[in-house]
Amino acid sequence: MLKAYLKYRKSRINAHGIHSPFVFELYNAVIKLAHRRNTDEVEVYRKELYQNDASIHFEDFGAGSKKGGGDVRTISSIAKKAGVKRKYGRLLAQLVNHYSINAALELGTSLGLGAHYLLSGNEKIKLVSLEGCMEVAQIAEKKLKEIGAKRVEVICGEFSELLQSNRFKDVKFDLIYVDGNHQMEPTLDYFEFALNHIHDESFIIFDDIHWSEEMEKAWSQICKDKRVHVSMDLFQFGIVCVRKGQRKQHFVLKY
Repeated sequence: MLKAYLKYRKSRINAHGIHSPFVFELYNAVIKLAHRRNTDEVEVYRKELYQNDASIHFEDFGAGSKKGGGDVRTISSIAKKAGVKRKYGRLLAQLVNHYSINAALELGTSLGLGAHYLLSGNEKIKLVSLEGCMEVAQIAEKKLKEIGAKRVEVICGEFSELLQSNRFKDVKFDLIYVDGNHQMEPTLDYFEFALNHIHDESFIIFDDIHWSEEMEKAWSQICKDKRVHVSMDLFQFGIVCVRKGQRKQHFVLKY
């Protein structure tokens, strides 16, 4: 990952190098201002998770942690390894706020940090969040219901089965946030699903695009896809948009 980060640092640009009105606005209104967002409530929850040494049965359907962990893990270890970092959580909140995201889908609830950031960005957002591990999903759902019972639905199960169900047959989302199963083929499958469940102004966000060589290959393939007109590399996050009226462009943005 160090090699990928050094390459990112060498290639990244700021607002002065952006020749796209849409990306220029996103950079100035979202990326540059994300650090100002007040996400204190989310950080209180993060602290609670980091201090929770209770053990649960953890069922991992994805690539899992590179450090292992077995089938029984503490809540604190899961939160520290799988929870979205504050820097990128604030970016989610700012994007949801600025673009008035009303319908969002999250693949990979984990303990609910990412979902919490999304909910904090817009009081009108309706979020559906999928999680493979039952015990993890139950912890997240309890907290998320406290902050937005009518705005969030947590569904537990294998993503491949859930995404093929009638639940999503005719649903369109303003934003789809993919943070689960860090392997190439599943990631590309989620990408195909996303393309069929968004509109022209939607966002698809992939987490950990440089997490492994496999994820980098998946991200590269996604960026080259002819159906994607705008792709943005923020190192941890990769953001793609269809936006058919624009010429195809790829940006490596400083964040």
